[in-house]
Amino acid sequence: MSNLGYVTRTGENRYKGELSGLLTWRGRIELRPLSGAVSENAPEMEIVAENGAQIGTARVRVSQKSGERYVNLALKHPQIARGGPIFANLGRANDVENEDGDVFAIIAN
Repeated sequence: MSNLGYVTRTGENRYKGELSGLLTWRGRIELRPLSGAVSENAPEMEIVAENGAQIGTARVRVSQKSGERYVNLALKHPQIARGGPIFANLGRANDVENEDGDVFAIIAN
């Protein structure tokens, strides 16, 4: 599994950080809440690049094994994912200073 970057939780379903582990695109991103979900499988967040372009979506999932919540990302912009979406999860970052537990690694599936 590859580390694609890091984000920091800034609020409820809000994260800011950087994608840096892709060959085709690098830049600052923000995960922010989407309003008006139409089904339980609808994404809760959109992933937006620093230029304002939506580059993907994210959903809060519950692990069947541990019962813990985690965030699943689908990066869909053509400059990033040319052959289809790139899927990733947010996992607690252990390789950076993370006293509050609010820094997450973007880990490709």
